[in-house]
Amino acid sequence: MKRRGKARREPETTRDRLISAAAEVFLDVGYDGARVVDIARKAGVTTGAIYSQFRDKADLLVKTLGAQGVDAVSNVLLSDTELPVASMLRALGEILVEGALHPTEVLLLDAAVAARREPELREQLTGALGQRTDVLAAMIERARRECVVAGDISSEAVVRFLLILGFGSIVTRSLGLEAPDHAAWTRLIGRLLGGVAPTPASAGRRRLRAVTVARPRPRA
Repeated sequence: MKRRGKARREPETTRDRLISAAAEVFLDVGYDGARVVDIARKAGVTTGAIYSQFRDKADLLVKTLGAQGVDAVSNVLLSDTELPVASMLRALGEILVEGALHPTEVLLLDAAVAARREPELREQLTGALGQRTDVLAAMIERARRECVVAGDISSEAVVRFLLILGFGSIVTRSLGLEAPDHAAWTRLIGRLLGGVAPTPASAGRRRLRAVTVARPRPRA
């Protein structure tokens, strides 16, 4: 009979140490002030170890953003993929309006500023955001199937609105602006959801078509 013991912890890799060290340095001095040599020193490795794992400082920042955890958007979208889309969107609106910035959001804000001056960083951030927009677009398509979003509402427009909401939230919270009244904000989110929802008549027709298609034909 095997003895039960504590689960073995996976050893920390060089890549893990570099990402952890990079997060500390980026948060401490910002992207522009961070030096590769300082990140390597904090991780206890040589600069060559960094370039064997990452293309450059921009690549290291993007990978650090991805590994640092969950930002406000992903936390809602990925914590429960079976959550009804309407509930998901309401939760998204409530989370984005208040609360302290997650370290990932601090890094993202700094990266967005630095990306204006560094084309390489801008390109990598755009690519990372493209993956996020794919997740959001899939959510919107599911919302259509659940009759939460009308068929004539552009998925691209909704996705852009959510991205603007997310980035705007990071900026306003970083400035310490006071959040609006919770009840008033929830009411607003409800109104916005109502604005993109199908009309009762069109939603009913869509459900009827779905039932008609699914109904088996009678045998002759």
